[in-house]
Amino acid sequence: RSVRQRRVISLAIALAGLAAGTLIGMTGIGGVLLVPVLTEVGAMPADRAIGTSTAAFLLGGVVAAVMHLRHVAPAPRIMVPLCIAAIVGALTGATTIDYLTPQSVRWFISFLALFSGAFALVAPLLQKRFRDPRPWEMVVLGVLVGYGSAISGTGGPALLVPLLLILRTEIRLAVALGLLVQIPITLSATVINAHAGRIDYPLAMLLALLVLVGTLAGGRLARYFSGRTLTLCVAVTLMGLGVWYGVGSTS
Repeated sequence: RSVRQRRVISLAIALAGLAAGTLIGMTGIGGVLLVPVLTEVGAMPADRAIGTSTAAFLLGGVVAAVMHLRHVAPAPRIMVPLCIAAIVGALTGATTIDYLTPQSVRWFISFLALFSGAFALVAPLLQKRFRDPRPWEMVVLGVLVGYGSAISGTGGPALLVPLLLILRTEIRLAVALGLLVQIPITLSATVINAHAGRIDYPLAMLLALLVLVGTLAGGRLARYFSGRTLTLCVAVTLMGLGVWYGVGSTS
């Protein structure tokens, strides 16, 4: 690759990190952006892209969780089972990722983007009668979300928030739980990924800073947009990403 091509690729990856952080700060969902850009634009092997992406979300994920948890405080009977189960799922996913084919992982990430985008569109229709999720539901969701996030390089909200909306969880509580669960998932998966040599540390640190900047900016930008506008932007972005990555996975 020429110097110009490398600069364009570096710029695209940097912009993806900022965009992911911005979406996380605005809506809690956005982590699914990084791995497709790292693999398609940066030509990084899928397992290394997943490990690097997961590590990059740790710092921004903590900040985003603190920002949202100041306004919404989930009950311990919900938080504790979710976080413990998510650790189990994330450790299992990060440990078994070498047994999955790159193609199956790519298809899962494409599905995850489409799934998250579609539910961002229908979320307002689901907000009729709210109820808090039950502890046993948190255990099941924690394992599933921890595993799915670890094999896709996302933090957790992209999977957990839509599933909680299906269970009629109030949107602010769903986002807060999605951001909260990101912390044990990224920590657990990063430990395994580091041991397996799947992390590009200089790139992960750079992306972590960009995601953090984007998260802080997204939190401020969210004040200037209506909830419907934010929802539409996230939905279009994620569904477009899912189609693009899915088409690329067939070639």
